[in-house]
Amino acid sequence: MSHRAWKQYAWHSGARTVGLLVLLTAVVTAGAPSVIHLKSGDTLSALARRHHTTVAALQKANHLRGTKIYAGELLRIPGNATPTVASRPRASRTVKHVYTVRSGDNLTRLARRFHTTNAGLTKINRLRTSTVFVGQHLIYATTTTTHSTATNAGRPISGTVQRSAAQHRARLRATHLPSKATVRAMVTASARRHGVPPAFALALAYQESGFQQRVVSPVDAIGVMQVLPSTGRSLARMHGRRYDLLKASDNIEAGVTLLRDLLDATGTQAKAMAGYYQGLGSVRRIGVLPQTKAYVRSIGMLQKRFQ
Repeated sequence: MSHRAWKQYAWHSGARTVGLLVLLTAVVTAGAPSVIHLKSGDTLSALARRHHTTVAALQKANHLRGTKIYAGELLRIPGNATPTVASRPRASRTVKHVYTVRSGDNLTRLARRFHTTNAGLTKINRLRTSTVFVGQHLIYATTTTTHSTATNAGRPISGTVQRSAAQHRARLRATHLPSKATVRAMVTASARRHGVPPAFALALAYQESGFQQRVVSPVDAIGVMQVLPSTGRSLARMHGRRYDLLKASDNIEAGVTLLRDLLDATGTQAKAMAGYYQGLGSVRRIGVLPQTKAYVRSIGMLQKRFQ
């Protein structure tokens, strides 16, 4: 291939990669924590109150066995850096039924049976007296309380996605997975192979999952690098290989490959991080969201830790 032909191929290949990256959704859209510097006098209980979380959640996010923390260290605050999956508000649905009065029935007995009051039955049936008659039709109402559809940043999470996430969690629970030390070494090796600064890849992996392959988000972002299945399929098409996101090695390769592609497409680590978190297409359409800026700051702080 001539030099000119190679330049044309490289340009078209790069443009195609950028185009596909723009189409990708965010790699993770729920649950990424923020990171803070601990100050003298900080305690887990005080920080839990300040950040509307619990001591147990802080211990889990930071893999702490006790409650001792030290000034100058970094502490991950779960759920503060991203629009987390919304709590599922309770929704009430009222259904009206018709009952035919039988021999021996009276208003008090029927009120108890239908979990209401005499006044409630009187009102709904517009009764003038408390006397009821055999054969008379009475209306009573029941109320069922359900949860509304789970949402992510205000968008409904489909039942298909929720079921897929549950299946992936179950499969990962039943699988022997590498230790965090092994995962860290795998991320470092993958970063070096792909020409990504290792500290950058390590910071992102720690931010996403704490080096844990077993983590699956409510929107089905999987594993160490929190890669969505749709992103894994897109990367497979872009790079001509398959990624089994449930395998730590493939998951890390997918995440680091995407990180390298984003670095190539954007030219800066900050923009690559924003694209990884929010999705490059979203960043270009609406700009960097406040929660994305917090995410970028957190990774910047973590990166110093891994250098």
